Amino acid sequence: PLPGSRRWFCRADLGRFAMKALRLTLQILLPILVLLLGFLAAKKIASLGKPPTIAESTFVGPSVRVVTATSTDLRIDVETQGTVEAFRAIDLAADVGGRLITVSPQLRAGGFFAAGDVLAEIDPADYELAITQQEANVARAELRVLQERAESDAATRAWQQLEGQRPADPLAIRTPQIRDAEAALNSAKSQLAQAHLNLQRTKVKAPFAGRVRSARVDTGQIVQPGQSIAEIYGIDFVEIRLPVPSADAAFLDLPMQWNDGEPRSGATVVLAGEFGGAQYQWSGNLVRTEGEIDRRTRQMNVVARVEAPYSKSKEPEADGRPSERPPLAVGMFVKATIHGRVYRDVVALPRAALRSGNEVWVLDAENRLHRRAVEVLRIEADRVLLRSGLKAGEQVNVTALETPTDGMPVRPNKADATMPTPGQGK
Repeated sequence: PLPGSRRWFCRADLGRFAMKALRLTLQILLPILVLLLGFLAAKKIASLGKPPTIAESTFVGPSVRVVTATSTDLRIDVETQGTVEAFRAIDLAADVGGRLITVSPQLRAGGFFAAGDVLAEIDPADYELAITQQEANVARAELRVLQERAESDAATRAWQQLEGQRPADPLAIRTPQIRDAEAALNSAKSQLAQAHLNLQRTKVKAPFAGRVRSARVDTGQIVQPGQSIAEIYGIDFVEIRLPVPSADAAFLDLPMQWNDGEPRSGATVVLAGEFGGAQYQWSGNLVRTEGEIDRRTRQMNVVARVEAPYSKSKEPEADGRPSERPPLAVGMFVKATIHGRVYRDVVALPRAALRSGNEVWVLDAENRLHRRAVEVLRIEADRVLLRSGLKAGEQVNVTALETPTDGMPVRPNKADATMPTPGQGK
């Protein structure tokens, strides 16, 4: 038939209808087939697995760090610092005036001198002349006394010849004149002694062994009586003022003073200072406490004393060489460690172990926490010292827990715990 006939169009429509039907069938059956295959595969896989088992779990608690409490005898030391000061320091002055004819080479800043050394000498010529004049005055006064006594003897004999045994008039026998002559003689002798004393004072001597801080005169200078010629200080010992907090005073044997008794002996003090890039140590003792508490810091000042600070140390170095330790010079800044009292059976724990001021958490045999009240002896920067409340061998928690409860189980970890070494307190 021709393409444009009715029969041909019917067959074309039938083919198109068949193609649409096939396409629709595939669109429906193919997803169903895929789902069926997936269901069969899942069922097969599920049949191969084992059924889950239900296991019982127990709460073992958090992991904590613990330390073992150990008791020991402990000396608690107190650390402080201060500046070395001279015990005695004076202005050396001339007792008499005049021109300086000699000045000791030691009368310079930093110079050493012994007690009695002549540090300066004033021209003695005027004072030697004064002695000569006073000797003449003494001789005249002695002559007058002899004359008055001779005249008194003659007057006494004449009175007896004229008046017999009647008491003589004192003025007639020159008794007042003798007393006046004797007083004049004593005055002349005292002036002579003063002249000798002034001559001795032309030599300015050191009142004690010491060192010159500063000198203010030199040869040829005229000085006046009482004028300061140098500032000196003693070197027999030095002192260091050391502030001690009131909380630490209880751990020290302080040399307390009362108005009706002698002060107690003080504790040993080890001083450490730096000189020339090296550290050196000196040993001393507390000798007294100052009379007042510092109003600003509320601290007590104690005074340590070191004997012979400028003497060469007799203790050799560790390798046997002579000691190279420098003198403990005035003005040096030093750190001081004051030896305190010894306490028996003290337990030292890390600072983190303390809770609520006076409580710790202790582990029992079943690793359960229990709150324990303790008596705190001292709290330091990295540790706490306990006087009572713990026994040796008990396990103490040092981990900070958010909400610890009494009886809570924990897992102790001793490997990470750091226990402070028992020893002297700081």
